Amino acid sequence: MVPITQNRQSAMRAFLKRIVGGRKGYDIGLYIGREHLNLMQLRPGPTGPAVRAISSIPHSADLKEIRADPRLLKPLLKQGFRRQPFSGRRVVTCLPNDLVKVLLLTYPALPGVPDADSVVRELRSRVPGGLEGQVIDYLPVRQDNPSRPKEAIVAMADRDNVLAYLEVLSSAGLTVAALDIVPAALARLMSRMVSQDPATAQNLMLINFGSRNSYLTVVWGRGLMLDRPIEFGDERLVARLKSTLGMADTAARQLLLGTGFPPAAQRGSESHDLKDLLRPEFAALAAEVNKTLVYTASRTHGRTVDRMFLTGTVARYPGIEQLLREQFSVPIEILDPLSHLPHRLAATRVSELRPLSGIAAATGLALRGVPETWPTST
Repeated sequence: MVPITQNRQSAMRAFLKRIVGGRKGYDIGLYIGREHLNLMQLRPGPTGPAVRAISSIPHSADLKEIRADPRLLKPLLKQGFRRQPFSGRRVVTCLPNDLVKVLLLTYPALPGVPDADSVVRELRSRVPGGLEGQVIDYLPVRQDNPSRPKEAIVAMADRDNVLAYLEVLSSAGLTVAALDIVPAALARLMSRMVSQDPATAQNLMLINFGSRNSYLTVVWGRGLMLDRPIEFGDERLVARLKSTLGMADTAARQLLLGTGFPPAAQRGSESHDLKDLLRPEFAALAAEVNKTLVYTASRTHGRTVDRMFLTGTVARYPGIEQLLREQFSVPIEILDPLSHLPHRLAATRVSELRPLSGIAAATGLALRGVPETWPTST
């Protein structure tokens, strides 16, 4: 490594100031989850973005009410901003899941026709009632074979709902720099992890567990290859425990969060029985993952993913990584952005920022607009 001279240091500082407009931090990533309001702001560092401020504020209010009433949102934001040195109130956030429809769209590549026009044309032929009153955005999917039709992840939302949500955020004192969707934010985070950490595998799959549905996202190199929903979620696991053990909903969730699937050396009879009871559900998950791996191999001349990441509801269960490692032959770990981003947080503070799923989503949102390339010191 070559020492940095004073002139090079000045040039680097000028570069950093130019690409962030002289701001102390980038736009804040805001993700409002079922149990926590999550805020993440990054700042420019010598080799890439670093954590400037991060907060995860627990709440017990109804999620839909928080997202519809600035009087409920304001105190949560006040707590979050007070705890850490956030700069400004510009946020990148995402539409609530119940307000947005996300689909994988295949469309023809027509000579001289912009992709946006082709996407809209294809949507008009597939959406009953047309596109009047809809806000539409799309994210191109990595294209390895020019002879194949193109694909894009398309997000659609009712314009009135979008405007109402923006009004709530504005009334809560925020300036919305951009609206995003969670799959794009998480894919952005994984792509950044690949680019910043040479040791990280280049071809990744993310299992984002939800309440009713989960999403399988494949990032190939630094491009998004696939994002597909599957019928699997924590409600399915809770329902099986309720039907087989006669447990109440709350007790079933506490059992999963408290006991989970610990290693064999630490496993009691209760956790062993839990694994056996839920084996059919996880077999269904494995079947969906394997379908995705087969599809990925069909597009990459037989190659498969090098690593899997987990996030979301089921990723909170103790021992879930080991349980899934028994079914797949690739390394599996919880998606933890704090292990890949420089920060000055004490270990006790990091341990407080659980669960990591909301933090991961907020980080992916915060990365929107952060430069893809960075000056190096060598």
